[in-house]
Amino acid sequence: MACSVIPTAPHRVGFLPHQMMMRVPAAPPPTPAPEELRLSDLDSVGDLGAGGFARVSKARHRRTGAVFALKMSYDADPDVEEEAEVLRRAAGSPHVARVCARVHGRRNRIFGFLGKFSPRNFSLVLCRRRGGVPEPALAEAAAHCVVGLAQLHSRGVAHLDVKPDNFLASSRGEIKISDFNTSRILYGGAGERLQVPITAGTRAYFSPERFAPRARAGPHGAMAADVWGLGVTVLELFLGRFAVVPDVDKASAAELELAICHGEPLRVPEEAEASPELRGFVAACLQWEPARRATVPQLLGHPFLTRRDVEASRRALRDLIVQTL
Repeated sequence: MACSVIPTAPHRVGFLPHQMMMRVPAAPPPTPAPEELRLSDLDSVGDLGAGGFARVSKARHRRTGAVFALKMSYDADPDVEEEAEVLRRAAGSPHVARVCARVHGRRNRIFGFLGKFSPRNFSLVLCRRRGGVPEPALAEAAAHCVVGLAQLHSRGVAHLDVKPDNFLASSRGEIKISDFNTSRILYGGAGERLQVPITAGTRAYFSPERFAPRARAGPHGAMAADVWGLGVTVLELFLGRFAVVPDVDKASAAELELAICHGEPLRVPEEAEASPELRGFVAACLQWEPARRATVPQLLGHPFLTRRDVEASRRALRDLIVQTL
């Protein structure tokens, strides 16, 4: 099992010229450099969840007793340099899962090591909610997710695997984005726009253009792919079920491509009891053409987020998470 490299020090990146007008919440000062540990310093406590690319488990530090979340990649040959740079750029973002240590395993392999967050996989928490997530809690969760993406995009990073599995929820009602195996850096050292591959990730959350063979995209297209994944995530949490092929437990790659590229547009069902704001938010994310999708800065100002009762929404999300943890 291959593992992710965790950077030895956080890195802050200045805003590029086209990003100066983005209303992205400011990140706190850089976090301390991750400490060096060995896998033998830890005791396994249990599993937190697994996705298509990595497994997250609980681990306890033998000397201090602190409990962490340890991420291990299934990829036999991960792009560790790319992920390390992504993690350096994301350091300090309050809605991005923080890496606090690098862990050396057998044969000097490196294990990704998440922070003292006591996280649970967001989809595992919320999938237990039959009938979907109530709108107040969903609006708060969506706000956290959008802010997390805004902080990544403002640092020149596209996540490219946005889905419920990759959001972690805490009992304090916090949502943090995690798992950067497929993430890409969008700008070169001189600020040049890079064309990055967008075919890796989870197909159920792919936008239509990602199904093209050897598909690549520039910064705008890669960030638009993240917005689509967010739209599917919000729709899925609202419905309380798989959104793309609803009557199939595990759709094939061909079924997913057919539904996303040639099926009916994804949207909140007409018969569902949903506010115009929620319907509009999902529709803004799930535009078939990347150029017509809302950008993350636009979503920050969307009525679904800005018109919510913040205190009531925070309480609703926190109560929902606590009930299901």
